[in-house]
Amino acid sequence: MLAEDKHINPAGIVHGGMLATLLDHALSAIAWEANDRKPCITVALDVHFLAPARPGQFVAARGRIVRQASSLVFMQGNLTVDGDEIATACAILKIK
Repeated sequence: MLAEDKHINPAGIVHGGMLATLLDHALSAIAWEANDRKPCITVALDVHFLAPARPGQFVAARGRIVRQASSLVFMQGNLTVDGDEIATACAILKIK
């Protein structure tokens, strides 16, 4: 995601809610693809913000499945800017 002025908060950095949304979307897409494109609903998302992102920076999202049960997917993910980690997340998704 290319961070733009519309993504910033009053402090001039990308809003944490935008970063959390990006993580949620990325992890959901990975779970969805890994489960024959069945809908996956986020049950829990724990985000840790490590550094700010600023307008004009490209924020890359990555994730992986840590464990999968019959109806739950346990995941980890992160966001980076220029290779530097700016946020991490753990998520649990339910397969519908």
